[in-house]
Amino acid sequence: MVSVPSERSQDRVLCLIDDQAFSEKSDGAVHDNALARLVDALLFVAVTDAPQATRFANGDWSQVAAIMPMITRIMAKIGWSSDVMSKSLTLCEQAADAYPIRVFSQQVAATLESIHLSQGSWTGTTLPARIAATIQRLTDKHYPLEQDQALALLRILDALIDLGDRRSSALEQSEAFREVRKTADGSQ
Repeated sequence: MVSVPSERSQDRVLCLIDDQAFSEKSDGAVHDNALARLVDALLFVAVTDAPQATRFANGDWSQVAAIMPMITRIMAKIGWSSDVMSKSLTLCEQAADAYPIRVFSQQVAATLESIHLSQGSWTGTTLPARIAATIQRLTDKHYPLEQDQALALLRILDALIDLGDRRSSALEQSEAFREVRKTADGSQ
């Protein structure tokens, strides 16, 4: 049975999003231990090996879609934070092929649209390479991609190339994206 995040979880999301660490005057770095634990909990990276658990902590990510609205909300607002993006990518890596490709695309696109808020905190990190690795894993799993999926991922790869990620450039030339073409009027 898949359930939606509770009202208490939604309150915690608001608390996280509204934290001063993510104000426009901040670079989004998480220095407070309590805030770091909240990020870990809300992005489900604090789960540990618990074989008797119903989901997630037992390694069963088949119901990860149940938490996607909450994760998407977090990523749309504060995904630009290098600390938050790192934890989000850990979630993607843990969930592996169960992570919905369309939702991943939306979350990362929203993050990259507001990356200017990070004040350069992504510089020197492995975040662009980890995003590209996730794209490669998802495209390999879902090959051949639907046109809209491929276009969304190509936009992300373009943004990663602008950030200097060489892997993204090579990935754009891969078989998964070779045949993708935009029509002249911009429709898909």
